[in-house]
Amino acid sequence: MKNNEQNTEQIILEAAEAEFLEKGYSNAKMLSIARRAGVAHSMLHYYFRSKENLFKSILQRKTQELLPMFDEALASNCPIREIIQKVREARDRYVFAKSPRMPYFLLTEILAKPENREMLIEVFDKSPMVQLQRFRERLNQEIAQGNLREIGFADFIFLLITFDASSLSAILLAKESGRLPEEVCDKLMETYREHNMQIILDALRP
Repeated sequence: MKNNEQNTEQIILEAAEAEFLEKGYSNAKMLSIARRAGVAHSMLHYYFRSKENLFKSILQRKTQELLPMFDEALASNCPIREIIQKVREARDRYVFAKSPRMPYFLLTEILAKPENREMLIEVFDKSPMVQLQRFRERLNQEIAQGNLREIGFADFIFLLITFDASSLSAILLAKESGRLPEEVCDKLMETYREHNMQIILDALRP
């Protein structure tokens, strides 16, 4: 792919991400995405064919950005509780720090329509990325050993990333807007993280 084509594709993806985060998948329009990107409507269809393909491309790109998170979690052969904790800590650095609205967006899309959830599951379940495959193997191993309850891989990832998305996103946005003092927001974040981590661990017990 030539540089100008790569640049155009990148511009479209960034415009589409902004559109999806602002309006949700169902309300996002290809024409509006084209206007945000400053390209002809036909260019979106040339590169991505459909809104669904464009949405999946964004999810795949976001999944790629999460790979360091799984590398860190699997770096040592520690207990599954510590792995889950590491994933949650890394999530805050790689997801919330870069895009505070993304986990909440994923959560609302999962809840909005069954077909949206299926799209999200397909991205994770069919991903060829080595890090995700290793993480899936570790999950299956823990389930087989009776350390975790039976849970699908995509559902496990969604649980770790989106479980407290609404509360943490609200706190981060309040912090960014200055509606709450920074030290209050930081304390709230710490409290919610610890509390929600325990809920997740309890939910995963066999």
